[in-house]
Amino acid sequence: MVSCSKLITDLFPKLSYSQKLFAEFVLQHKKDVLHMSIAELAETLGIAPSTIIAATKRLGFTGFRDFKISLASEQTNPIKSLKPEIHQTTETETNWYQKTVETNIAVLQKSLSNISSEQIRQTADILLNASCIYIYGVGTSAILAKEAYDFLFRLGLNCVLQLDPHYQYISISLQKDSDVSVLVSQSGINRNILEIAERIKNRNHRIIGISNYTGTPFAKYCDILLAALPTLSTIHENHFSFRIPILCIIEALYYALADKMGDRYYSAYDINRSLIIDTSVLKR
Repeated sequence: MVSCSKLITDLFPKLSYSQKLFAEFVLQHKKDVLHMSIAELAETLGIAPSTIIAATKRLGFTGFRDFKISLASEQTNPIKSLKPEIHQTTETETNWYQKTVETNIAVLQKSLSNISSEQIRQTADILLNASCIYIYGVGTSAILAKEAYDFLFRLGLNCVLQLDPHYQYISISLQKDSDVSVLVSQSGINRNILEIAERIKNRNHRIIGISNYTGTPFAKYCDILLAALPTLSTIHENHFSFRIPILCIIEALYYALADKMGDRYYSAYDINRSLIIDTSVLKR
């Protein structure tokens, strides 16, 4: 996919004067643009929001949001330096398991300064008091959404997991004010999860976001965002380094909920434990 920067450079001569003001600002302030609304950007440049929309469409995008998602994918990957370099080698030269473990440890160490215990407790309170918890994820993030569902369901909480787009939209229309949505997005820039978030937000319902990064288009939709790293990433390869922090967030929420539930937790635990024992081939 052609980058925003290259598109702007290639098509710059064909833009109008006002559109060129927008294009120049983007090239010089990419990170700032990601955090600005179209109204804020228009005011900064002294042009109409319609001019910005026209410029993004001239560049081949459907609108400003689509443009920002593409722009976000260009930003520096904050954990690129942590990932092991894959190159031709022999097994005796490189311990790939050790490198993989060290990479994941380094990512988790970085996450410690970005997620507070207060955020976890606050999120647990909201989940515990919700009438129903709706859980959403798309693509590989759907795998992590299933993990979140498994943890919450085993605690005896009323939760719903929808992975089919059609049923996702139906479930959004069925949500009540006392419900809460948990959205999982590894990258924070996937347009499908952003569409889900926007639909929920348009109904003024609460969103708890779980992601790898703050400062993404996804973040602005979340009432609470639990994100492991502070810097925006590019669209990444499918490394477990991008899954493990989210799994840790989900597990931390499980323990916070268990602590708040008291006897209710032990009752749910006994039910789960009994089922495991009953279905095990190793009977006590």
